[in-house]
This record gives sequence, C-alpha cells and structure tokens, in this order.
Amino acid sequence: MTSRKTPFCRAWRPVAAALALASLLVGGRLSAQEADFSSFQLRGAAEAPTPPVLPEGATDGSALAGAGALTGGADDQQAKLKPKKSPADRLPALQPYPRASRIGLAGGPPPLAPNAVPPPSVAALPTPPPRRKSKPDENPFDPTGIMLGDLRLKPYAEEDIGYNTNPNFAFRPTRGSLFETTDLGLDVQSLWSRNDLHAVLHGAYTDYFSVPQANTPNADAKIDSRIDVSRDLAVDAEGRFLLATLTPGSVVLPSGVVLGTNQRPIWETYGATIGATEKFGDLSIGLHGLVDRTSYQNATLANGSIDDLVSDDFTDWGLRGRIAYRISPIMTPFIESLVDARQYDQRFDSGGFERTSDGALVRAGATLGLTDKLTGEISAGYGERRYRDPRLPILAAPLFDASLVWDVTALTKVKLNASSGLSETTVAGASGAISRAYSIEIDHALRRYLTLGLTASLGTDVFVGVPENDKNVILALKADYNITRDIMLRASVSRQHYTTNVPNSNYNADIFMVGLKLQR
Repeated sequence: MTSRKTPFCRAWRPVAAALALASLLVGGRLSAQEADFSSFQLRGAAEAPTPPVLPEGATDGSALAGAGALTGGADDQQAKLKPKKSPADRLPALQPYPRASRIGLAGGPPPLAPNAVPPPSVAALPTPPPRRKSKPDENPFDPTGIMLGDLRLKPYAEEDIGYNTNPNFAFRPTRGSLFETTDLGLDVQSLWSRNDLHAVLHGAYTDYFSVPQANTPNADAKIDSRIDVSRDLAVDAEGRFLLATLTPGSVVLPSGVVLGTNQRPIWETYGATIGATEKFGDLSIGLHGLVDRTSYQNATLANGSIDDLVSDDFTDWGLRGRIAYRISPIMTPFIESLVDARQYDQRFDSGGFERTSDGALVRAGATLGLTDKLTGEISAGYGERRYRDPRLPILAAPLFDASLVWDVTALTKVKLNASSGLSETTVAGASGAISRAYSIEIDHALRRYLTLGLTASLGTDVFVGVPENDKNVILALKADYNITRDIMLRASVSRQHYTTNVPNSNYNADIFMVGLKLQR
C-alpha cells in the first residue's frame, strides 16, 4: 500500500527497478545458451570445422564453394590470432580402456589348449609343476637315535631266552639248559662339520638255569676320534676294551682240558692307538703307536687243580706305518707294516717257558668302493714272531685279511670276512698258533619289515711246536621282524661243531633262541 502523502512516481520506482533487473537476467541466460563451445575443446583434439551455411535454394557445387570461401577467410584470421602449439605439448588421443578378462570366467576368453601360452593382455595362473614323488626310505626300520647336542645316540636293549644242548661244550653228552641273555648297547656318532667322534659300547650276560658254572659275561667297547688339524693333517686316536670267558677249544687253553664246576675263567684285553695321517694330494702317509694289555683269570680244572693263567699276562707295544695312494674313487692301494714287542709280566709261565717275543708284519692291499655295490678292504702279507726261549720255534705264516660288503640287490646283502693272525697260547711246547677265520653272511628282506639271514663261519688254529690242529664250524639261521622302528622280534637257531686231532675233545652244541629288542 502507498501512503497518501507519497507521490505516484516514487511509488512505482521499485517496480521499475525490479523489471529492469529481471530483463538483464533473462538476456544473460539467452546469450549463454547461444555461446560458441568450440573454444572449450580438449587439447590435441581435432577441431571440427563449422559447417557452411548454404543460401536458400542453393543446391549446386558453386554455392557450396562460395560458402567455403566465405568461411575460409574467417578461419584463417582466427588461426593467425591463436598461438601455434608444439607436438610435445599435445596429449595423445584418449582410447577406451579395455576391461580385464580372465581365462574361463564369464565374459573372458575360452580356456587355452594344454601347454599354450596366453597373450599378454590375458591374466592366467601359471601351470604348477608336477609333484615329485618322495624317495622311499631304503632303511625304514633303522633306529633314528636321540640327539644330544651335536651327538646322535642310538641305545638298544635286548632280552633273549633260549636253550643250549651243550652249555659246557664238553666231549661227553650232557644235559642241556635253558638260558636267559640280557644285552645292552649304545652307539654314539658326532655330526660335526670338522673332526669326528664315534663310539660303540656293548655288554651282555648269559645266565644258564641248570648249569650256573657256564654263565658267560662279555663286553666290548671302542671309541674312535679324529681331529682335523688342517686340510691335509689329521690326528686320530682309538680306545678299545674286550672282556670274554675262556671255553674248551679256546686257543689259550690246552685242548681236552675239562673245567671244574666253578665259573669259567675270564680274560680281558684293553688298549689304545694314537697317531696322525698327512696327505700330499692323493698320497697319504700315516704313523701310529699302539699299546694293548691282556690279562687272564686262573682256571679251575675238573680234577681240582689250578691252571696258573695269570702268569701269561702280557703287554704289547707296537708301531704301525701305512702308505696309501688314491688312484680313483673306487680303489686306493696301500702298504702297511707293523713291528711290536710283547713283554710278559713273569719271565716264565706255568710250563717254564719264556714267552716274551718280538714280531713284524707287512702286508699290501687296497680299499674298494665300487659304486656302492662292493665296498671294503682286502690285503695279503706275511708275519712272524721270534721268542726269547730257544725251545720255542719261530712263529711265521702268510696272512690274508678281507672285509667286503656286496649289495647284490636292493633286498639282498652279502658280507664276506676273512682274518688271520699269530695268536698267543699257553700250551706247553707251542710258541703260538696260526689262527684263520672265514665267514659269510647273507641277509635277504622278504618284506621291508621281515629279514632272513644265513651265516656260515669256519675257524682254524694250527699250532706251531706241537702237532695240534683245531677246527670250529658254525652254521646259523636268523629272522628279524620289525613291529615298528623301535621294536623288533628276533629268532635264531645255530649249530657249533668243534673238531681237533686231540683225543676226546670234539663236541657239538645246538642253540635255539628268541628275543625282543628295543632300539631308538
């Protein structure tokens, strides 16, 4: 409303201002809609030419040419006003981005043929390599051992029960006896990158229920060590111990002797070896010193007399040298010599003979390693011993030694052993005996858990100074059934046949045994 006092021209002044503002807004919007958008194109994009405007009714080419001439002039003037752009400032034309495709998925390419290589624009997972078959364990039931630092310990315990038809190994038939044997052992092996330590400890005791005087303890131990001073120099040492009982037929006891009802006499030997080996390329030279101590327990004979075996205790000092040359990985020939002196505690033994002696031995052989099929060592040589007592003849003989392992097949293994030496004896008038032993052992695995074995051995003792020859033959069959890697059932049967040219001394003994062995 307007006041009566307000003039008419002042009352319409706001209305006129509003109309003028509205007209300006409407005019600006119309001019914006008619603006030329050609200047808003992207850099590098081709500028679309403005289509010429043909006059009405012009359809021929002359009119079109005239229109192009008119527009061409305007374009030239506009090009002169715009600055020219270098090709480096221009961006490449935009291209549509392809979608990633996967082989075998919806919208993707079909699966490729086997062993085909996909194009770079297609994502495909690499073909996994074929799974390698794990190599079967050749010894699936061997003990794994217990780790103690860098040492692997393999303990075992075995309990056997059996029957012996002749526990006293007597000439005349005697009644047999049941027996029980407890056997304990430990194997130690170091896992060092340099140096080495290996030990084998074993102890057993056999208890005869009906013949207690035939009870037999036995034990043996060996510890080997090597210290690698340098790449070519190694110092090694060995300690050894052996304990056993003397039985009729032993080379120490006279043939035909009958032991009393007391316990069998015990004999033991212990010693050590220390030395070094130096390598000069494929040539190696070793020098070792050794000492062994042998002691006996007096024997009680059947007539009640005492056989003074303590007088035969002696100490053996020796020096051994060895030269070896490695021709190839499968053969290393060697030459070895040994000189020693055996010193008895008492000058004369129970028979009045002075048995202190000096000995020498030389042998040549080779160490074999034929592609893991035949491994071991074989040698031949000659040895002799000279005694201080002129009544004792020189003890001399050719010697042959072999220790071979032949893997015939993956299931069959053959072990061949041969040993010879010059043994001491207490037989009156005999300087000693030439002892030889040969054995063959065949093991065949019927199954991975079941192994059958056959053992045959022959031992001979030829005495020098007295006309006595002894022969001992042992045949044995055994079977080992592995329940698990740690539990084994064992069974064996053996026959021992002893013959000699001494009257009333031959004997036979059959032994049957079953047992359980626990190992780790």
